[in-house]
Amino acid sequence: MVRTDEPLDGLCSVYAESSLCELLDDFIEEQHLVSRTARQALAVALAPTRWSIASCDVAGTAGCVLYHVNALWALRRVAEVWDGEVEPVITVAGGRVASRSIRFKEQLGSWRGLRFTYGKNMAGCTRTVLEQDVYTALYGFGAGLPVTDEDGRYTGGYRKKLTFGEVNGGVNWVGDEDARLVWGRWNADRTAKVHSFGQVTFSDCDDPAKLLALTRKALVDTVQPKVSYEVDVAALDGGECGLGDEVAVVDSSRTPEWRLKARVVKRVRTFGDAVICRVTIGTVQQVDYAVTSSLAADVAALQNDVAGIDGNLSVATSVQVVESTVTTAIDDLDELADLDF
Repeated sequence: MVRTDEPLDGLCSVYAESSLCELLDDFIEEQHLVSRTARQALAVALAPTRWSIASCDVAGTAGCVLYHVNALWALRRVAEVWDGEVEPVITVAGGRVASRSIRFKEQLGSWRGLRFTYGKNMAGCTRTVLEQDVYTALYGFGAGLPVTDEDGRYTGGYRKKLTFGEVNGGVNWVGDEDARLVWGRWNADRTAKVHSFGQVTFSDCDDPAKLLALTRKALVDTVQPKVSYEVDVAALDGGECGLGDEVAVVDSSRTPEWRLKARVVKRVRTFGDAVICRVTIGTVQQVDYAVTSSLAADVAALQNDVAGIDGNLSVATSVQVVESTVTTAIDDLDELADLDF
């Protein structure tokens, strides 16, 4: 708890930060994680802290570099790379905190059959829509590749980025035909809808098949608008809900009507004569950390291009300056005021 507002009349407001915020004060100098399991990666991220691992349900191996970051940034990076979600667990005994641990799950919440119809249950409902970043097809680019001669020797000059055309029928993009019919743009004659193209870059990916899989996964999040609905829980058909639960949304105010799969991303309870609960459901928008993580990936890709043009390591100094700037930007955004746990 960081602040309380206690007016003479009315409700008392209590402001608290996540228990995970203390990880901002723990530091990791440099760790290279190669072919590690999620549990092994969590152990590295939590090593300088007083937190432990309660459970880990995420399978598979992956890798990343943790360099000059706080433990919270490292934990978020592990969740991003190993594709899991973090749930803090606090155990209290004798009026004191007995233990602090992390549950690492494939996904918080579950499907409970919840349904929300916008246009039917509109009382006290607020809708927020971001339609500018809807793409029905994506180009995917990986790590920068050095240009070599016939003998495989590096020739210097421009470094092209990895693409996946060789494992995708010669096409360097993937698309969703159903999404094209709904969200695509009309062609010049307005006789058919064409794809709206975007691009994603995975600067640490050097395998075409993996790059194709990552791009297909990214496409799932871009083929529908980022939309959220803030509603009273009573407006949901199906009963109570928790953070992370999936909700079927039908927005009949649009033509054709929107049918979306959303999640409960925020829950606010007001305690008075009765407990009033409002939730925000929606296609999850990028938080500040995800935006700056993407920025860091773009900078890494830029470093590859610059190094290729110059043909040597003379850019090392400027690279360090850029890395420092990005790290500072990420640290500045390490606030959890907008996140719920």
